[in-house]
Amino acid sequence: MRTLAFASVLCLACHAAQSSSSGLSVGSATEPPRPPAATTEVETTGAEATTSGTTSAATTEAVTSSTSASATTAAVKFDLGAQPDLGVPVGCQGGDLEFSFIWIANSPEGTVSKIDTKTRTEVGRYRTGPEPGPDPSRTSVNLRGDVAVVNRAGSITKIAARSADCVDHDGSGTIETSSGAGNVLPWGQDECVVWNTPLRFASRPAAWTSGTPTIDGDGCMTHVEPEVWTSAPDALGNATVYLLRGVDGTIVGSTTLPGVDGGFGVYGGAVDANNDFWGAAWSTGPLVRVRHDDLSHEIIAVPDPKQSFFTVYGFTVDHAGRAWVGGQGSLQRYDPSTASWTSVALPPEYTSLSRGMQEDAHGHLWVAALPQGILRVDTDSASFVELIDATTLVNLKYPAGISVDVDGQVWMVDTDANGAHVLDPETHAVEFVGGMVGPYTYSDMTGWALKNVVGTPEG
Repeated sequence: MRTLAFASVLCLACHAAQSSSSGLSVGSATEPPRPPAATTEVETTGAEATTSGTTSAATTEAVTSSTSASATTAAVKFDLGAQPDLGVPVGCQGGDLEFSFIWIANSPEGTVSKIDTKTRTEVGRYRTGPEPGPDPSRTSVNLRGDVAVVNRAGSITKIAARSADCVDHDGSGTIETSSGAGNVLPWGQDECVVWNTPLRFASRPAAWTSGTPTIDGDGCMTHVEPEVWTSAPDALGNATVYLLRGVDGTIVGSTTLPGVDGGFGVYGGAVDANNDFWGAAWSTGPLVRVRHDDLSHEIIAVPDPKQSFFTVYGFTVDHAGRAWVGGQGSLQRYDPSTASWTSVALPPEYTSLSRGMQEDAHGHLWVAALPQGILRVDTDSASFVELIDATTLVNLKYPAGISVDVDGQVWMVDTDANGAHVLDPETHAVEFVGGMVGPYTYSDMTGWALKNVVGTPEG
């Protein structure tokens, strides 16, 4: 079993107006206070980071701000609001998954769908924020199956996957929660929605850490106290990366990445085996890394092999800790061990924008290719394997995101088809799961990526 990380993320965006964020209110819970956070600003040029710079205590505030940057294109839709788990018991079960869900954001509806990947049925749908239009996009799933959903209007929300982790706010003795699309509870009434933390407007990525490895009472290795990374632009041409406590959403640290903007700050993100945060700024970069231990960072220029406006769109980190960046007709890999870039030699017929992507257990990277379908490449050799198009993906309309489920099936979210194509990588059999509303998620929707960060448990 591989032991390094590969999480997926990314999307394309174009907010140009300010949206307000209200304070947290989930049932009887209120927004937790934010303690002083150590903010390390260490700018690097080139591939190797330096750790000069100082660490100072400063109170981190999540505030609403406007951004004047916007981007337009006739070729693709951006992730505008108007556009449209995996529980991994890492004790002594040898890494087998206890259950599997995929969490897909219904962006224009302001909800996220929880879908059982084995039965292909929706088992819950949740409001994702207090705003009138929270505009959810990125989702990230931790090792208990809980999801963190980032709202582009400016907040991040945690939803528990297991009823035992939900909170009986009204003391009724019953957990009141959604069972599907037919009963979405109003904001503050679903007791599986655990917390919401305000962020700045146009916030984007989410990436859970694996938590701290520990040995439980049965002598089995498990992981506790996971945290979650997120980021937002500061409206001054910089990005702020936040680290939040998973249990209550408290911001425990942040760092500013100077000049990392593109209108949306860090556009997509993932973690590696060290729980360091990796991300890239739309649409020309740079690639960034923020270290979990001290919040020091490095900033790395992204080559432009196609001389395209879309050099950066899709993003993930593979099993060897290598960052992958998708662009218009391009796919590139950055290896931090050699500080070098490799460009995949794609066939001339590949003209798509490489969007959401994720690697499977066999070292194959699956990429949502707009508009052609699904691209498959080998991660170790950085070589093209195949392009799966509309002849296989019937009713293909607008590829957005990719995630791999517990059974190795590849889910490709299709925004305009209001659902997801589920591909068997061996047989190429496809099932379509519908009933969603303008789904626009292309991050780690199942937790598969994070499971591969942990690797084979001990015990």
